[in-house]
Amino acid sequence: MSEQKLEIFNVLNFLNSGYELDDILKEGNFGTFSSADECIEYLVENNYLEAKGGLFTKESLAKKHTVAQLKELLKKHGLKVSGKKQDLVDRLFPVLNENSGDYELTEKAKEFIKENEWIDLYMFALVAFRFEDYETYVETSTEDNVHTALNFCDEIISRSLMANQFLVFIDALSAKAHVYAYDGDYETFLDYDLQRFIIGLNPIMTMDAQTYSSYDIVNAANIINLKNVTDRFDFGSLKKRFDKIWAKSHITTITVPKKVSYKVLQKALSGADLDELNFDLKEKYFNKRFGI
Repeated sequence: MSEQKLEIFNVLNFLNSGYELDDILKEGNFGTFSSADECIEYLVENNYLEAKGGLFTKESLAKKHTVAQLKELLKKHGLKVSGKKQDLVDRLFPVLNENSGDYELTEKAKEFIKENEWIDLYMFALVAFRFEDYETYVETSTEDNVHTALNFCDEIISRSLMANQFLVFIDALSAKAHVYAYDGDYETFLDYDLQRFIIGLNPIMTMDAQTYSSYDIVNAANIINLKNVTDRFDFGSLKKRFDKIWAKSHITTITVPKKVSYKVLQKALSGADLDELNFDLKEKYFNKRFGI
């Protein structure tokens, strides 16, 4: 049910935020639902959505119309009229559903969104981690949504350090940054994303050959985040903040020297080709350290 719960929340939350249903339901993006029609049918039948022109389900459609009436409606829409009554209903429902007008959230849907608002934060910051794991964590937490998410990130950071899981570690750093952004604390967001950048250039753990072969030293998403927040806000000298976060990161084994790391950051933020930067960094610094 967890995966379906996530899908239901996303559809309802987007609708509640003013998005059009047609823009939300894109064919093939439903996970446990095979189509948009099946998703809408589920939401209507379970009283999460109602058509402004009147609520109906397959069951109510079958009760309201005789076989002759269903066939007449099918003819009107240019559809086949053969089969049993349930076949006619199944064939007609998507058409009527599509043309029934806009949908609105029921009170049940609004209550569902309120009870599960933690999912919105999960989608914003924590999608790198399994939804089921975070759902279980939320159920046992007594903290508010933001502090629950921060504690979850801290636990992953601790476990990844003990297990020497470098990629999980930097994913958790990035996730923690995004939790602060979700809470509107963009200065702390900048600090954690800078730390993710610095440690990306100076891994504090070893990487096996398979991990290293696909590793992007300068991560594109990380650079986009840093550029967006530095363009939008004036938090003072980026160099001073970089120096502070470098010291805070306690790097014992330097792969890319501090001055070079900052120059790489400047180049990346200025729009340099990240593939070229990554290639140069591997050639000059990383291949030697990781024995490639």
